[in-house]
Amino acid sequence: MKARPKLLEAAIREFAEHGYAGATTAGVARRARAPQPLVHHHFGSKEELFRAVVDALFEELRAAIFRSEEAPGEATEIFRRFVHFNSRRPELMRIWMIESSRPGPHSKYVIDRHIAPITEFLKPILKHAAAKGDVPDMDETMLLYAVQGLGSYPFLVSEQVRRISGADSQTEEFAARYADAALEILRRGAR
Repeated sequence: MKARPKLLEAAIREFAEHGYAGATTAGVARRARAPQPLVHHHFGSKEELFRAVVDALFEELRAAIFRSEEAPGEATEIFRRFVHFNSRRPELMRIWMIESSRPGPHSKYVIDRHIAPITEFLKPILKHAAAKGDVPDMDETMLLYAVQGLGSYPFLVSEQVRRISGADSQTEEFAARYADAALEILRRGAR
């Protein structure tokens, strides 16, 4: 693996574990088994590295859950792909949760650049799904908060899942079973 992708992957893990405030470029270098100056050579600063991490993860998310901007798919399909994405890549939701929970420039970046546009994009899709009876007919913003939590929680607490149920939340089998259960909750809420 070339240096930049290796550093980016190490940075994803570092920011997911520590958030911006606790992450360090030295920690990224250790995880990548690379000299720290290489981090600065490729990314310039911790701030630019953070933005590269967030942008890369949200790009992965969009590619994983939407077929295309013009035809993103049905809400239930998008949700199922969201669950599978979170199973494979829980780091995004960890960063999302950490940075969105406190005010500051990093939450502003994550929310303004990525979360708000996705939220606005999904609102009409959810409205259509509610009309079909696939999800509860309620305020789309409140529904999105519920869907975000429902679609990510077991992947944020993978150790709890393992210790309580003996399951590995990062397997395709678990993600498929969980998506079915979560969609059933949404469908029952629509009745």
